Amino acid sequence: MAELEFEDIQGILLSGYAGLPEARFLLLTFGEAAAARAWLGEALPRIEAAAAGRPQGGSRLHLAFTWTGLEHLGLSWQALKGFAREFREGMAGSARRSRLLGDTGGSAPEHWQWGGPDGEPLHALLMLYAATPGEMETRLASEWAALGAAGIRVVSALTSRSLPDGREHFGFRDGISDPKLAGVSTSRDARQRVALGEFVLGYPNARDQLTLRPLVDPIEDPAGLLPEVVEDSDLRDFGRNGSYLVFRQLSQDVAGFWGWIADQAPTPEARLALAAKLVGRWPDGESLIRAPRRPSGAGPDNDFGYHQEDPDGLRCPLGAHIRRANPRDMLPPRPGTEASLAINHRHRLLRRGRPYGPPLAEGLDPEALLAAGDDGVERGLHFLCFNAEPSRQFEFVQHTWLENANFAGLRGESDPLVGSRGAGDKGGDAFSVPEEPVRCRYQGLPRFVRVRGGGYFFLPGLRALRYLAAPPRGLTTEPSAPAPPAVLLPDTWWLRGGRAINDALERGLALSRRATRLRNGVDRLLQWPLTDALQAWLRWRRRHYAIDADLGLAEERELAGEAEVARRITEQMSEFLLRTYRHGTAERAGNTKTHGLLKAQFEVLELPEPLRVGLFREPRAFEAWARFGGPGPRVVADMRDNGVLSLGVKVLGVPGETLLDDEAHTQDFSGISAPTFTTPDVYENAKLQRLIGAGMPVWYFLNPFDSHYADMLLQALHAKAHGSPFEVGYWSCVPYLYGKGRAIKYRFVPLLERRSKVPLPAPDDYLRRAMVETLSEEAEVVFELRIQFQEDPLTMPIEDASIIWTSEEIPVARLRLPRQEFDTQARERLARELTINPWHALPEHRPLGNQNRARKLIYYETSRLRQRINGEEHFKP
Repeated sequence: MAELEFEDIQGILLSGYAGLPEARFLLLTFGEAAAARAWLGEALPRIEAAAAGRPQGGSRLHLAFTWTGLEHLGLSWQALKGFAREFREGMAGSARRSRLLGDTGGSAPEHWQWGGPDGEPLHALLMLYAATPGEMETRLASEWAALGAAGIRVVSALTSRSLPDGREHFGFRDGISDPKLAGVSTSRDARQRVALGEFVLGYPNARDQLTLRPLVDPIEDPAGLLPEVVEDSDLRDFGRNGSYLVFRQLSQDVAGFWGWIADQAPTPEARLALAAKLVGRWPDGESLIRAPRRPSGAGPDNDFGYHQEDPDGLRCPLGAHIRRANPRDMLPPRPGTEASLAINHRHRLLRRGRPYGPPLAEGLDPEALLAAGDDGVERGLHFLCFNAEPSRQFEFVQHTWLENANFAGLRGESDPLVGSRGAGDKGGDAFSVPEEPVRCRYQGLPRFVRVRGGGYFFLPGLRALRYLAAPPRGLTTEPSAPAPPAVLLPDTWWLRGGRAINDALERGLALSRRATRLRNGVDRLLQWPLTDALQAWLRWRRRHYAIDADLGLAEERELAGEAEVARRITEQMSEFLLRTYRHGTAERAGNTKTHGLLKAQFEVLELPEPLRVGLFREPRAFEAWARFGGPGPRVVADMRDNGVLSLGVKVLGVPGETLLDDEAHTQDFSGISAPTFTTPDVYENAKLQRLIGAGMPVWYFLNPFDSHYADMLLQALHAKAHGSPFEVGYWSCVPYLYGKGRAIKYRFVPLLERRSKVPLPAPDDYLRRAMVETLSEEAEVVFELRIQFQEDPLTMPIEDASIIWTSEEIPVARLRLPRQEFDTQARERLARELTINPWHALPEHRPLGNQNRARKLIYYETSRLRQRINGEEHFKP
């Protein structure tokens, strides 16, 4: 097992702070992000690491954040996407999650005091612990002043105080069966020892695997604050030594609980026995497995199993609270075995809860609690637990064990203490006590515990906290800003092996493209049905995962760290150009091989008034250039490229000012022969460019720790050996403005009915030859430009280039390529001097989305570098 980094783990994760009975939980909303980061940096020295050990006095401070809080602080989109889905959505994020957790009726989020859908957004949870009330008040005043100075608002301040003898408000000893952490606890009881990775990210879990966690690109961590990822040394691990924190405020109806017990049992002894049956322990913590009839006075015990000692629940009922919350060795398919315990260990929780409110009766004696009656004061439990994967741990325990009306073969029973209630088998308002010769079944249990608030938080490691506190790098994205040298991947044995596998796969793909007749038949049957199926899945995933779902039509949002990612991609592509073309003629870093640069006419059609915008304001014809190219990043034989062609169009003589001032009166269009980009966003593009520089781009799709299988399949469905660039459609893949408040994507659709065959064997430049042959036989080649309007920001997103828009295509222009001779050295040189950049555009057609924003810098810098290498001037039409 990896060595435990105590100095990087917040202390509350490994210690419940039993010696600090006072606790305050402050729910925070940040103001200005820079001020919040400054406050975090100032608070960091006061946050104790686990290396400090268990405190016996003084005070402690710890911090956890919601997903929106991390976003507010500027954590990159790549890292934000790496968090667990349930954390991103939030505890009250959907009706489905509320039903799953039992948060219905009076416990539904709309009734919560904090954390509900109508409440203020929560960004962080500040946890304070102290040994005495005086120490707590002193520490609280100091921290409150610091928060106020940073413009951070305290939405709610929750007070907790431990009750005598570690009990909760119903009067029972709590926290006895918490798991023992492997590598931390000295316990030799294997039944209680659970892998550290079940609670702390970055360590092996119960399956000896590393749980998925948020990772960042090295470019987002220039100071090297974060640890390297164990599985991939080229990434940084934001999640390591952190954990997901579940926080729920649970009010307890103590008078109702003991009142119901009294209605069922006439004597003190019978009442105590029935309450113990519901809980599974006697008030002093002794289990019913050890003392089934009456408490022996031996106190808490935890060294027992259920299957061998009480398989039928005659001692501890099958539906008792502790048996549901921790079934131990009773789980199928092989109860009583190590396999059963192993399953149980994958669903454990590390609890750190504290009671709140005064006890209903001093001493918490059951009869005193019953006699006290309802005093109208709210009391309960601030339930806190840590887990590495909330869906598999907290949510599973809550839904599959506690709320399950059919748990362990029961019918119509939920957890007797914390379960929701209702009618019939679905409701779970019954409780069975197995006895000989027949069981006793109680009906109509009230709901004793209600949810008053809740949220999912992430408790980062201390290095991750320092990373959060650091201000974002404010690098310029203005063209021609000097770029520092790129940091390439080291030439290691695994990198050389990866290149060899990559090359073998690419050769195999090139060989498969020779089966053109088979591929064409498959395409006719399956290309678009499979594309539609993949898109349906991606759109479904967006409905559940999208972090830009709040955007409106034609709205965009700059991603955290986006400018630095664009800078990094520019560095990588520039380094590739310098390394590849040091002693030769430089080509483009992308859309590399020129199949032909043709003179063209761009003809705007007669359009209805709503479509008369910008370039399309009136019907007229413009002179233009059209460049047909291959994918890149190297110039290879046509049959050996990746099968995705490109088209760049530069319209000349356009009236009005363009967004990029290195040219005047031009409007550029750019498209590829696949309906989606290879990468969904600029973060993923940076990964791909890094792997291209390393000579193994295939690993972008196949990396098991960061796979992109859906993107791979979408590209594979549309990447093929084409007969001619004139017979292929070209999609923009990314959106553009079409006047104020409207966004479009576009496609150039070929109107040529001719279909060229792929020659076998194929010459290295067979695509150029096909173009020459077509123009020798046809008077002109025509493409129709069609646009699609964005109709739904969620299913037709601006910031995700992996989604195909499904709105109607509307013809707005035609691109005419007359018969001409283009296969000349002069045209080749002009193609290298010509720059196609989507930011050569009128303001009415401004490029939208993170990929387009990055293109502004990337295209400008790499084109200028290419021209400098070649000793050529930038061609200004």
